Amino acid sequence: MLDRILPPDNQLFELARQGSLEIPRFKDRVWQKIWESVYPLAVFFFAACVPILASFCSAPVIVINLASENFSTSAFRDPMASNSPLITAMFLLFSFTPFFMFIWGWLGIMEKRSFWTTGLEKINIRRKYFRGAAIGFLMMVLPVVVLWIFGYMTIESDPTVWSGFAAIPGVLIMLTGWLIQGAAEETLTRGFLLPVFGTRFGAVWGIIVSSALFSSLHLLNDNINWIAMINLFLFGVFACIYAISEGGLWGVFAIHSFWNWAQGNVLGLEVSGSFIGGTTLINLKEVGPDWLTGGLFGPEGGLAVTLVLITGCLAVIYFQIKRHKSTS
Repeated sequence: MLDRILPPDNQLFELARQGSLEIPRFKDRVWQKIWESVYPLAVFFFAACVPILASFCSAPVIVINLASENFSTSAFRDPMASNSPLITAMFLLFSFTPFFMFIWGWLGIMEKRSFWTTGLEKINIRRKYFRGAAIGFLMMVLPVVVLWIFGYMTIESDPTVWSGFAAIPGVLIMLTGWLIQGAAEETLTRGFLLPVFGTRFGAVWGIIVSSALFSSLHLLNDNINWIAMINLFLFGVFACIYAISEGGLWGVFAIHSFWNWAQGNVLGLEVSGSFIGGTTLINLKEVGPDWLTGGLFGPEGGLAVTLVLITGCLAVIYFQIKRHKSTS
């Protein structure tokens, strides 16, 4: 049954097997075996450091943001906070684009394989991406609609937030930033970390390690809670089995990006504890119990999204088993 859901010869893992460990290269076979055993730990440490290293690349945008606030005292308290969709999108671009460069460099030097082997084959890209965009958008919108129907969401009037049809330009600007952010985090966790552990220890361990790192990257976010941590881990599990099922990353790129965009700039809710961009099509506010709606962390911190993620995982597993039966 497990091989039907998580086949060890799935395309994502097969692409990763094209590499070879070149540095360091030991003449003694024992030492070489030791290095190959330790290598996944080195990858995990490197993957954990990538967001920290990449964050330094946002320094120019911080200066621009401070200048836009006339270098005020309040701006220095939180130099990365901005109500400008353009500046916020620039933060996302500058903070997450370096992910690709760091991973490309590691793979090229350490494994002698190309960046596209992270799951970026040029096969049905448009279909996979648009399908993922629809899935990510609906997975966020549907639970919020249900919460609205039961009276747990309301429209908020906030003069500091650019909302309504006039906000569409800003909403679209923010989408460009989310497209990069979603793709960068998925490349790091599902395209890089998952196959390294999955090819050596099995898909289950790859999923656990990848999802654990993904959820851990949000530990310092504002208003984090235990439900949010569970949901972040579940999102990681969902993204892993979706990527394995599809054999690549194009779908999860879109799922991640449009999930965040719908949450923050279509519905106006907090994204993993932060209000992003100061612009939204509809400015909603949670008025129900935090354990259900997520409260100030956003929907990802509530059980409504937990149910959606569990349903999503079961749906991918169902279609994976169905596909296996049809081809056997």
